[in-house]
Amino acid sequence: MNHTTITVGCLAVSLAVTGLYGWKWWKTPGRKPADLAPFAGSYVLGGLATMCAGVIGILAGWTALVGNGVGKHAVSGTAGGKAEVLNHGSAGVLTEGGHLVAFLFAFGFVVVWKAADKAVKKKLFWGWFAGSTMTLTVGVAGLFLHVTGVANGMGDGILGWFNGGQA
Repeated sequence: MNHTTITVGCLAVSLAVTGLYGWKWWKTPGRKPADLAPFAGSYVLGGLATMCAGVIGILAGWTALVGNGVGKHAVSGTAGGKAEVLNHGSAGVLTEGGHLVAFLFAFGFVVVWKAADKAVKKKLFWGWFAGSTMTLTVGVAGLFLHVTGVANGMGDGILGWFNGGQA
């Protein structure tokens, strides 16, 4: 579980990139929800990673630390504000099945990353960044509880099937 907190500056950068990709998608003629998949999928992975203790959990923590450093300079340099720390939120706890889903998301992320062009890699990176930082806040963590429940339910169902009905 990730105990890293984020600052106002990190939140500002996360909100800016989320808004940017949302705006680009909205302004695209003939937009399709599927066009959000790289950003949204990596956002979910980043959020799930904040509840993991393995490699992806460590990467989520490092992402938040880098975001705090970048955000500190972005906000103080642009608006002159301080990089106050936000309250840390909890998006719940992953079950063993939830960890299975997080692993499968991470595996899929790597596969897509290897096959992606530069534009898709940007969406993947910034989705990961936004998900692994904003999910550490109280507000987004509260909303993310639903995603945690879905991941746990899917993973527990998969494990139950492989265990012959024993989850």
